[in-house]
Amino acid sequence: MKTTISKLAKTERIFVITCIVALLGFLIITIFRANFHSIDVSINLWIPSIQSSALTFLAQVIALIFDTISLAIISLVISGFLFLKNYKAHGLLLLAAMGGDALIVSALKPLEHISRPTSAFSFDSGFSYPSGHSAGCIVFGGVLAYFAWQHWQSKSSRVAIGVGLGLIVGVVGFDRIYLNVHWLSDVFGGWMLGTFWVLFDILIFRQLNVAGKFQSDKLNQVANVLFGLAVVTSVLIVVWILFGFS
Repeated sequence: MKTTISKLAKTERIFVITCIVALLGFLIITIFRANFHSIDVSINLWIPSIQSSALTFLAQVIALIFDTISLAIISLVISGFLFLKNYKAHGLLLLAAMGGDALIVSALKPLEHISRPTSAFSFDSGFSYPSGHSAGCIVFGGVLAYFAWQHWQSKSSRVAIGVGLGLIVGVVGFDRIYLNVHWLSDVFGGWMLGTFWVLFDILIFRQLNVAGKFQSDKLNQVANVLFGLAVVTSVLIVVWILFGFS
């Protein structure tokens, strides 16, 4: 029992430290973003030299899959499945994390007011910083990876899950730069923001679980109401983004 508690406490510390570091990283990139301008421009000018029709088609497919709207729809489907399997708390975690991420990114973009590269290979509306695809990919993948870590607890499985998540995040981030719809600093800012937000949500989830909130007799009733509200909120967010507020 003491060993289990010790492991849980160590995990909590790692989560908290990483969460704080990610938030500080995001703030540093945001505050000193102008200092990365020369690097952003250099990468932007280099990208056309590696572009091809086949790679561009693949990049556009990846962009569509990890678009905020696509991830919102996928999250709703997965959460609905989790609800049917009586994993209602897990379903709410996914919806809350994705919904919160979409709202935060949508609120930050107009505040930062950073224009997208003029050499964009495809059209993306809205401002550039931070990258919603990069942040959303980490939040979505991070929550699912956390679920997988709870189910598969062997070291090899967890390493495979972590490597898989890292590869997906890297591919999606490069995809945004390849299509020239984002600057390099946008992607790094999105990564930092997404890491902070997903860890913050998981920490809240873990605290509620330890406090026994998910074992309450009223959980089913409350969860059903919250799920309904989450569905409505997600739909409103999708509509908001469709009308060009992302």
